[in-house]
Amino acid sequence: MRPDLPAARRIRYFLLGLSGLMLGCSFPPLPSGSLAAFAFVPFFIAFEDLETHGKAFRASYLAFFIFNLIAISWTGGFVHGKDPYLMAAGAALVFGHPLFMYVPVLLFTMVRKYFDFKTAVFAFPFMWVGFEYLHTITEFGFPWLVLGNTQTYDLPAIQFASASGVYGVSFWLLWINVIAYVLYAKLALKEWKPFSRHSIVLVAGIVVLYVLPKIYGNVIMAQADKIPQEKSVRIGIIQPDIDPFEKWQGGSHEQISVYQQLMEGVAQQRLDLIVWPETATPFYLFAPQNQSVFQRIRKQIDSLRLPLLTGISDIVYYRETDIIPKGSKVIASTGQRYETFNSSMLLHPFSSEIQKHAKMILVPFAERTPYSEYFPFSSVLQWSFGLGGWGIGTDSMVFRLRLADSSEVRFSNLICYESVYPGFVASFVRRGAEFLTIITNDSWWGNTFGAYQHQRYAVLRAVENRRWIARCANGGISCFIDPYGNVYQPTAMFTKAALVGEIQARGDMTFYATYGDMFAQICFLVSGVFLASTFGKKFYLRHRLRGRR
Repeated sequence: MRPDLPAARRIRYFLLGLSGLMLGCSFPPLPSGSLAAFAFVPFFIAFEDLETHGKAFRASYLAFFIFNLIAISWTGGFVHGKDPYLMAAGAALVFGHPLFMYVPVLLFTMVRKYFDFKTAVFAFPFMWVGFEYLHTITEFGFPWLVLGNTQTYDLPAIQFASASGVYGVSFWLLWINVIAYVLYAKLALKEWKPFSRHSIVLVAGIVVLYVLPKIYGNVIMAQADKIPQEKSVRIGIIQPDIDPFEKWQGGSHEQISVYQQLMEGVAQQRLDLIVWPETATPFYLFAPQNQSVFQRIRKQIDSLRLPLLTGISDIVYYRETDIIPKGSKVIASTGQRYETFNSSMLLHPFSSEIQKHAKMILVPFAERTPYSEYFPFSSVLQWSFGLGGWGIGTDSMVFRLRLADSSEVRFSNLICYESVYPGFVASFVRRGAEFLTIITNDSWWGNTFGAYQHQRYAVLRAVENRRWIARCANGGISCFIDPYGNVYQPTAMFTKAALVGEIQARGDMTFYATYGDMFAQICFLVSGVFLASTFGKKFYLRHRLRGRR
């Protein structure tokens, strides 16, 4: 059948739509992650007759648009708040992000053109994982749809992420897709019969490849109880459920009262640390006019003898002698430069020390327009809802927490979007973090996929680094996650809650925590080899043709 006939096009569109549907439905909160192991099979079938870049681009855009529409259309906040800027940004992401995802397909098409389709298919897992890694290293980074994120409900299957990171999970899924496609191709071309020896061997290979990580994971998880327990830390988590659209409209004293009342309710349970969520103070806590609020917070933690980790809005004023960041703002009346940060701080009772971490990875356009320091006019794309224009933090703090017995443990705090970046989280563990905390809002988008996806991705950070995580969300989902991905005490969305949990501070290092994104970087380099090979062959063919003239 000729590929340009209407019937063939309809089949192709069906296959591309099916691939996008399977990819989108494989992500949390849908418990159908196994779809990701076969979602690219119809994609490969659809691409068998697509040799030009134009056709490949249109085909991939269709599949990836459906994928993005299902998985991340929640970013528009269409069911809660209905903020015009948020809705426009969410729509732009759904329509624009498939363009980024064409990068591995572009390389796939080039390899196919200068080599053959089979080589391109076998190179695809390296290309895709290389793209996933590349998609984390600029201010436009958006690693939300890393394929390995689909497997967080299958804990045994992701235990090997402690060696490879989530990228290894993606690679595993992609190879299942490749082998399944090869089986289809051989049967479709009638080179093999359904029950021939070759077919049975390949089916067995798919089953073994699919099951083997799960067997390994079950063995690892069964040994968890045999690991010696280290220092215990009792943590209280405060989930105030303050609507994020309302919290920026004022009423600071009333909001602090909500935190303090919930805190009083759990403070008598022998806690070592209490955690408040991201931007718990939606005002510049250290500005002179807010000193009374700061002193109110300090007075309570002194009274309760309880350390507090909380998200804050911070402001830094620069002197003329300081090194002033290029993207800093200016006070029109005085000319003084300043910068604002989405930060967290740790306070100890009866101590003047303030340990801070300013958020280093900001949500593109919502929290900061990428590279805005080089393009000042881009500030018009900035969300003005109390969050736009944050500065990029540089103080990657590993907090020192003093316990009641005068011993000390170290931990790091990830602020919302930072927790989606696996290599970034591992860098804190390499620097000595013995457990992790995550503080977030997650209520901007209502009770949609977003909050559930974000919470499930934390499962992978726990497994990759074998660290306990205490997750504190403004309106849910707050919880504790153990080093094997088990979730404890998850809260419901849009409820007030105060949790108490006991975790273990750990000092052991996984391969991933030690070496970071080495596996993904190798895939990226292998993709570079394929790219160089295509250019080399292109140059060779052109040179040979010239020699014949």
